[in-house]
Amino acid sequence: MKKVFFALFMGLAVYACTPVAYDDTAIKEQIDNLDDRLTKVEEDLATLELNVAAMKTLAEALKTGKYIVSYVALEDESGYTITFNDGSSIVVKHGEKGATGETGATGETGATGEAGKDGVTPTVTVKENAEGVLCWYINGVEVCTVYEGTPQFSSVDGNLYVTYPGETEPVWIGALTGKSIFDNVIVNEEEGTVTFVFVGENGQPGDSFVLPLAAKFELVIASNVGLAQGATSVEIPYEVKGANATTVVDVLTVACNAVVEPKVIKVSDIAAGAQLLAFADNGEGKTSIKKVTFESESYSVEAVDYTVPAEGGSVVVKGISNVPFEVVIPAEAAWLTQVTTKSAFELTFAAEANTAAEVREAVVSFVRQGTEEVLITVTIAQEAAKVLSVEKVWSIAAVFGSGQDRNMTMDSEYVYVAQAAGGNGAIKAVSIADPSQTKDVKVATKVSVSTNGTHAITCVRMLPNNDPAVNGGKDVLVASNLTIGDGTAKLTVYVWTNGIDADPNYFVIDSGTRRLGDKFTVKGTYQAGELHFFDFNDGNTVIRVSVTDGVAGLWGNPDLAYATGRYAMPIAGANNIGECTIHPDATFDGDGNPNAALLTTNAGNGFFTQEAGNAYVSSAWAADPDLTQTFGYNFFNYEGTDYIAYVKVASDRSSATLNIIEDVYGAADFKGTLEEKAGLVTAPIDGSGSAGHGLGDCATAVADGVRYIALQGQNMGVTLFRLN
Repeated sequence: MKKVFFALFMGLAVYACTPVAYDDTAIKEQIDNLDDRLTKVEEDLATLELNVAAMKTLAEALKTGKYIVSYVALEDESGYTITFNDGSSIVVKHGEKGATGETGATGETGATGEAGKDGVTPTVTVKENAEGVLCWYINGVEVCTVYEGTPQFSSVDGNLYVTYPGETEPVWIGALTGKSIFDNVIVNEEEGTVTFVFVGENGQPGDSFVLPLAAKFELVIASNVGLAQGATSVEIPYEVKGANATTVVDVLTVACNAVVEPKVIKVSDIAAGAQLLAFADNGEGKTSIKKVTFESESYSVEAVDYTVPAEGGSVVVKGISNVPFEVVIPAEAAWLTQVTTKSAFELTFAAEANTAAEVREAVVSFVRQGTEEVLITVTIAQEAAKVLSVEKVWSIAAVFGSGQDRNMTMDSEYVYVAQAAGGNGAIKAVSIADPSQTKDVKVATKVSVSTNGTHAITCVRMLPNNDPAVNGGKDVLVASNLTIGDGTAKLTVYVWTNGIDADPNYFVIDSGTRRLGDKFTVKGTYQAGELHFFDFNDGNTVIRVSVTDGVAGLWGNPDLAYATGRYAMPIAGANNIGECTIHPDATFDGDGNPNAALLTTNAGNGFFTQEAGNAYVSSAWAADPDLTQTFGYNFFNYEGTDYIAYVKVASDRSSATLNIIEDVYGAADFKGTLEEKAGLVTAPIDGSGSAGHGLGDCATAVADGVRYIALQGQNMGVTLFRLN
């Protein structure tokens, strides 16, 4: 059997008399205090009687299945007036716990009461007994059933007495100092319940019980209805909460017509200023009235170009709408996502990078919330990936005798080809605009071939220049001879500070190592740079020669300059012709040694990382046929993307190919970029041949805003390409 109980708690206190001196003021204060105490006792007793009566009604309601139809807070917020479905009502008061009582006077009515003591809390309780009958309990002792009557309480001198039903003599319970109170009344309209919580021991919330709350009677309907653009009719759904069998729904209209059907009101002929007054009546005195107004829907977006660049990015779609909507991105447009939303209809969409060569589009729909009705669409496009392509401009045969064209370079006006075959040296300048127009660069070699090396000039490069007072602001041509390593031939560097029509400056580097100058690479600029020469005959080292304001070597004396330093590259095989390439953004230690370098030869290739100081170790790198016999590495930027261009000579040295890859990792992983070969573009040289060393070279420059790349293979000629 379900056990329920309700308890009221009362504090104990006994008021004691304290002797005072015969002072009129003190006597008046005692009389006032006594009056206050008597008034307080009367209030507490009245509250107790009120709540005991309420307890009986609540117990009967629980037993008979009555439910609460309304609750109204008292004006002083000390409780509630609770009304039941049979029309009866009660007042429930709640308040603070009474203080601990003082020593009380001896009771005069009925049996003599004991002196008040601290710490006793008598209880008055209603609960079911063992047979399931609701009974009164006082201090835990069953007194009588609820239906036999209600105990009557009285107070004399602050002491509480009870007269049981059918009895005439009051019985002393204890001191009355606090209200017998409900701690709280909790109304939950969503769940339809009212919970009564009593004060428990030590003033904490005690036992509780729940009575049902009558369902709220309410017409639920939108207060504002949006009309589709140009529409004059609409269907408005509605719901009546707490409806019964006699409930009816009707409407009054202004500037429109309406028909009420179950769960929907169909409105037509809606004119400007139209309104609708809908009401529900349950036939039992309850009515719910709601006013409905109409507003024309408005939604639009800015008519702008919503295009995202190929590398990815975001677009912001702005508009206006008084209609709740959802954003739908087509499933096939997985590359597009909505990343932010602002309440003022400002949406941000982000696109991933487009790696395809075609433009792609996504039609984004703004759909009425909860439906499939499309209100607006926006097309977001993304540009195609920048796919690099090359176009041949012209091609010429080797400008010198067979096998003499090993190296070349270019600026914005000419392609320069060196004659690597003894003599006093020659450099041919071929016009980019018209290859039939050529001229000889003015060359005056320092010494005779017998003491200057195998070839008077063998390699040419460009020194980037940022000073308009030097060579008219154009880059500066630089060249080297080829040493033979007999202890007498010196490395000579030529610098055309005043242009190719004037004699160059020259600098002799005191180094007798073999085959320096076959090829070299440039780091930095004319103002502050270095030339890197590779020597296979002297411990596989790279010789570094400084360049400061066009002066090669540290001392600046043309007859007594020397190399800045060297670093060792452990690549096998002498008699190979190679060059050392360092990424332009590479880091260098305090002695000028790079953190990594690429070495290529006519027989192999290797990538090396710094071990300590000028000592290097070979990185783990499997043989890569695409990088064997590659030369002339050039780094450039084209339309926002970094690239590396170089020439690849076939293994049988009969042909050569231009290779262009994206510089995806920069100096951080030069080796990884070479291995990945992202976006590889190739184009062949127009020409074929077979030279003993099988060398090639590559150069790039911008002329009239166009990026050109020149390519050369030994004994094959020169081909000029334009990037598109």
